Amino acid sequence: MNKVKIFTIILFFLMTSLNVVNAASVKGPADIYKILMKKIELCTGHTPGNFDNVATSTTQCQNAVTIGESTAGVEMDIASVDAGQVAASFGDTMVLPLGETYTHARITVDRKFKLRTASTIDTTATEGGQAIDDCKTIATTDAMYVNSEAQDKYTHLPAIPEGGNSGVSEEMTMYLIDGTQVGDRVATYHQCASADCSAVRGFNNTWNWQYAAQASDLSSAVAMQTMRSSLVTDNVSLIYLLAAPFTVSLISPKIDMSFSTTAAVKAQEITNRTFCMFSVSEPKVTITIQ
Repeated sequence: MNKVKIFTIILFFLMTSLNVVNAASVKGPADIYKILMKKIELCTGHTPGNFDNVATSTTQCQNAVTIGESTAGVEMDIASVDAGQVAASFGDTMVLPLGETYTHARITVDRKFKLRTASTIDTTATEGGQAIDDCKTIATTDAMYVNSEAQDKYTHLPAIPEGGNSGVSEEMTMYLIDGTQVGDRVATYHQCASADCSAVRGFNNTWNWQYAAQASDLSSAVAMQTMRSSLVTDNVSLIYLLAAPFTVSLISPKIDMSFSTTAAVKAQEITNRTFCMFSVSEPKVTITIQ
């Protein structure tokens, strides 16, 4: 079996909560950045369409061929030196039809990520004269949510005390929460305003997490599935333009991607509180097939 040799991928996930008032946010480096790769498909073409249909559309990813798939997902720490070795085992080029030309790729990953801040992040914000300048990730527990992590993972964002756990950064689980598209004004999530989420802001204040509605809203993808609350899935799919089209020949192709986690985690102060909120961001991906 010929395996796809995945060498590098640039992955940053940026979600922007456009309705948080007076909230400063800053990106920082992560020394742990784990994703669950679910599927890689190649497409012969792409026609812009509704981002609600990115995962299933046959026009946004034309003549899709799956070259790698895992229901449970293959965990990859893209901050690790051996990330390329793990990724190299994901995929089979023998399924590609000879002579076909591919222009795009559809990547599906889990909405669950695990990150650890490599150093403290200063949000540059001050509340009541106190600087929110020591944001560090902490280990995720059910106590950080109203009910439990499993029940609230897509509807609540935890509030993390400054300084992390005794000044130490820990691996933290984060999720792509429920949201709408840019321009929509529908309440979608709760923002915890205390470490145990006993204080919470949310639907009654119409807090809304907004995702891209068109390609110009994205960093490098041409399409990203909208994570609406009505969408019952743990996955998110994105479509990328290949660096150059490639045509399948008798020589097995190599897919090159590249990892960088220098700005992979985003910290934001929670208004009127001395807490930090963390999020992951939209994948910025460069894919080359030779």
